[in-house]
Amino acid sequence: MDKIDNNKALGQWQRNSSRENQQINSSFLHKHVCDFDDLSVAINPWIFSHIPKTAGTSLENYLSQLFLIQDIVHVNAPDLNKIPEVLNLKNQFPRFIAGHHPMHGLLYQLLPKQKLVHLALMREPIARILSYYNYLKSRKTHALHDSVLGMDFDTFIQQPMVELNNGQSRRLAGMLHSDEKISDHELFKCAKNVIDNCFTLVGVTEKIELFVQLIENKCGVTINRSEPKNSSNKSLKMNEINSRQLELIQKNNAADIMLYDYVFEKFSNLKV
Repeated sequence: MDKIDNNKALGQWQRNSSRENQQINSSFLHKHVCDFDDLSVAINPWIFSHIPKTAGTSLENYLSQLFLIQDIVHVNAPDLNKIPEVLNLKNQFPRFIAGHHPMHGLLYQLLPKQKLVHLALMREPIARILSYYNYLKSRKTHALHDSVLGMDFDTFIQQPMVELNNGQSRRLAGMLHSDEKISDHELFKCAKNVIDNCFTLVGVTEKIELFVQLIENKCGVTINRSEPKNSSNKSLKMNEINSRQLELIQKNNAADIMLYDYVFEKFSNLKV
């Protein structure tokens, strides 16, 4: 395996635009991601791209059972950007990498040029935004906790936070922090193309048990179930969202709703 100069790669990644990095990463993944039919624990590495508030922490804990602890690295994009050499601290490249990594992220330019497994979960957009609100209000260690703590839901859903406006589609399309103007339909098409060509498997939170069963069946393993991880206190429940709030969330997440519906149907058609 050719050794990558991580700091040199970081410099080039920083000089590129988000669009350029997305194109580089998508091209790499299209060439190296294994198909679902070829999924195997023997393929190295496995990458779990964790979209926030999709039960990703629970799934990550399930997937980590397939590997030795010394072969696992959990790192989110901001930390990787600061210390890219974290992936090469040991003699062997990690076999399982998990964390929040948008499609334009540095991680994909630090991976070896060999077959890999790439996984993600999506969540129904309204439920995800509600979960994000409850999470920020209850998680004292989160950077946004203090600003959201006294905020009502009306005010929250009007905030310019990236996760509240097609956050899943923009993350997958490599446009999470981009100011580029794009229609909901075009954003959906970009994200759908990534789903279809850059991932081994994308599941949905609402069917996480099916996701685990598919991994077990394809890889010939048994994964021990446990209680959900990283759950939030529910200061607001789904039935407490009013029609005006619902309409605004739907308007701001039209691409995510289309993409979720597409992924839900595609994932649901897979057989255990």
